[in-house]
Amino acid sequence: MDAPTLLQAHLLKAVQNLAYDNHQLQARARATGQADTSPELLRTLEIGERSREQLEATAVAIGVPKAWIDYARAAGQRGALWQPGQVMLGSGHVPRHTLIAALSREMHGLQDMAGVHAAYTGRGDLGGGPVAEFRRVMGMTWQRLGAVSHALTLSEEERHQVWQRGRQHWSTVVAAQVRDYPDQELVRRWNQVAGMEFPVVAAPILVLQWAGITHEDSAAQMPISPDRMVELAATALTEHTQDAERLTVTDPGRDHDTATAINAAIDAAGLTALPGKADLAEEAVEPAHPPRELDAGRGL
Repeated sequence: MDAPTLLQAHLLKAVQNLAYDNHQLQARARATGQADTSPELLRTLEIGERSREQLEATAVAIGVPKAWIDYARAAGQRGALWQPGQVMLGSGHVPRHTLIAALSREMHGLQDMAGVHAAYTGRGDLGGGPVAEFRRVMGMTWQRLGAVSHALTLSEEERHQVWQRGRQHWSTVVAAQVRDYPDQELVRRWNQVAGMEFPVVAAPILVLQWAGITHEDSAAQMPISPDRMVELAATALTEHTQDAERLTVTDPGRDHDTATAINAAIDAAGLTALPGKADLAEEAVEPAHPPRELDAGRGL
C-alpha cells in the first residue's frame, strides 16, 4: 500500500467528494420523486459529473494511478467522503515516459486551439460561439497544462519535447492542419471549445491552486502566452499564403501548359511550404505574458 502525495490527495479528495455530492443529490431526488422532472437538478448533476471527469483526467496527468482514481470515485458513489490520511492499494508508480507522452498530446491540443482561433477570426464572422468564451477556455487550458508541467517538474529537454511537432515549428504544423478546413468544420471545432462550461474547465485549476500550485508556477512552465500562440498561428497562415502567391508562375509569355508544369514542379518540391524560421524559434522561448489569474471563488 502507498499513501498519495499531498497534491495527489487533493485531486483524489476532489474526485471522491464530487462523486459523493452527486450521489447525495440523486438520493434526495429519488426520495422526493423529482429526479425526472427537474431540469435544474439534471443540469447540476451533469456539470458535477463533467467536472469530476476533468479532475480525474488531471489526476492521471500528474501521475495518480488509475486504480486509485477508480477507488476514490467508487467510494464517493457509495456515499463515503474522503478521509485525511487515506491510503491506497497497490503501487503509486506511473512510468515517466507515459506522463510526458500524455502531456505532449495535450500540449498539441492547446496548439491546435490556437490554430482554430487564428483561422476562425481570420475568416470574419462565421456565426459560431463568442470569441470571449473561446479565449477563456483556451486560457484555462493553458493554465492547467502549466500547472501539470510544474507538478511533473519538467526538465528543459522535456519541456521542448512536449511542445515540438516534428522538425517544423509547431505553428507551421498547426497552420497546415487548419488552412483547408471548410467553414462548417472550422465552426464545429470552434464551438467545441467555446461551448465548454466554465465551472468544468476551472475545477482542476481551483484544486491545483488549493494544493499550492500558484498562477506564477503555471506561467513559468509555459514558454509563451495564449495570445502569442494565436499570433504565431495567424502569422504562419498568412506567410504561407504570401509565399504561395509569390511562387506561382504567371509569366504571360509562357503558354498555359508550361506554366502549369512549372507550378506542379514547385508544389512537388515543397517550395510553397512555410519554412521554419529562426525568429519563430526565438519567439517560442520568450517569457510568457499570462492572462489574469483565475478567481478561485468563481464558477463553482
